[in-house]
Amino acid sequence: MLRIHFSSEDLRNITVAERADPLWDVLLSLHTLQETDDSLAFSEWRRRTRAALPASARLLMELARPWGYSPDFLTPGRGEAGFTTQLDRLLSTPRTALRADLATLASETRPTAWTRDLAEATAPALGKLGEAITAYHRVALAPYQERMRAHAEADRDRRARALLTGGVDRLLAELHPRARWEAPVLHLPVYADQDLHLEGRGLVLVPSLFLRIQPITLLDADRPPVLVYPLQPQLGWLTPGLPADGAAPGGPSPLVALLGRTRAAILESAATPGTTTEIAARAGVALPVVSRHASVLRSAGLLETRRAGQSVRHRATHLGMALLNGHLSD
Repeated sequence: MLRIHFSSEDLRNITVAERADPLWDVLLSLHTLQETDDSLAFSEWRRRTRAALPASARLLMELARPWGYSPDFLTPGRGEAGFTTQLDRLLSTPRTALRADLATLASETRPTAWTRDLAEATAPALGKLGEAITAYHRVALAPYQERMRAHAEADRDRRARALLTGGVDRLLAELHPRARWEAPVLHLPVYADQDLHLEGRGLVLVPSLFLRIQPITLLDADRPPVLVYPLQPQLGWLTPGLPADGAAPGGPSPLVALLGRTRAAILESAATPGTTTEIAARAGVALPVVSRHASVLRSAGLLETRRAGQSVRHRATHLGMALLNGHLSD
């Protein structure tokens, strides 16, 4: 159980990051990549990433195992900076911190020649680390930044509404289905027993699409407090920001080129079933526009519509989901 202890000053200094943190996503997606579960939301991402993963990036799995401790120095940020800035911070980690974190890792898994060199902050070891993270980020995360950002922004809006309607109590109580807020302590189920005393430093809440099961924080309580909490990706979230053929940034995606921007937006919005009103709000179009284009998508076998009481609900079909994901699953 993770217990986060708040003072009155801490409660005044809770913030929700504007975006996911790039290095937290590197770490958490590495965990997800190594798993063998049958999660449909990540099956296509795993397939693409494993197929494209450079050999240099596989070095990271010596640090980021799917279960257990991963060194705190790998995640120095709290969603406040981009990838390049965060990577520079990571590679500037003091030797004392590297040694401490890697000693903790060594207590759980046998160190390798590279991790021993990394603990001494040697230039070649740090150089390999920087190259590995950059190579991994390029194939595993960079193509999906636009969709990841949209998920984070939508979730931030929901957190803001919770704060406005129910205050800090509701914000913390609704952070996760298994969260228990008993002021002034937030209780969260995690893999280890841990107490985090904020002591006036406040707390930054950072979303991640790749976090599994429940929120997590750093093991080292002396580092700036952060709590990463999971977003729930829906089928169809995998929409790369750039075309697979390497077309210039800003050009239409293959899905948009095939269906047109409006129909693509409606189909993507229907990856999560919703009423005509809900689909219109997600896609940013008027109700009559949804009705008109939904008819075309239904005729093509990409969308199905069913009446539910006084309204109708739309959802993408198996074929529609395959089109969104860019791959027809077996």
